[in-house]
Amino acid sequence: MSLYCLVYTSISNQKMSDNHLKDLLKKARQKNEKLSITGMLLYLDPFFIQILEGDEAIVNDSFNIIRQDLRHQKVRIIYKKPITERAFPNWTMGFNKVSDENLEQVEGFSDFWQRPIADFFSNPPNEIEQMLEQFLVKFKHETLF
Repeated sequence: MSLYCLVYTSISNQKMSDNHLKDLLKKARQKNEKLSITGMLLYLDPFFIQILEGDEAIVNDSFNIIRQDLRHQKVRIIYKKPITERAFPNWTMGFNKVSDENLEQVEGFSDFWQRPIADFFSNPPNEIEQMLEQFLVKFKHETLF
């Protein structure tokens, strides 16, 4: 099995209450555990950014199902690539609901989200990886739900 990472962004079609998010996470975690997928989901109303790690075929199949979900739109792959090890080995789906207050804690994150939409999806993977690594370090012990 070769490990693979896929990162995508999307925009929510509805207001996501904490109960909606909890339900989404519960189902995702159960499914991901069965499929040996790990990763992280960040939500900054109305944006999602998700990292999926696992076997390439399984990650791609899961993403194809996710992209059909009517709760979000403008689903765009930021990058996908082979990896040698998981960044989130113990998280079937880590989660953080990002607020304006904690945006300043993550270097590069506010710049990433405030760029024009054309630039938003053309960031080099290194920049995105650095930002996600910052989230992993800052919020590792604060995973909500």
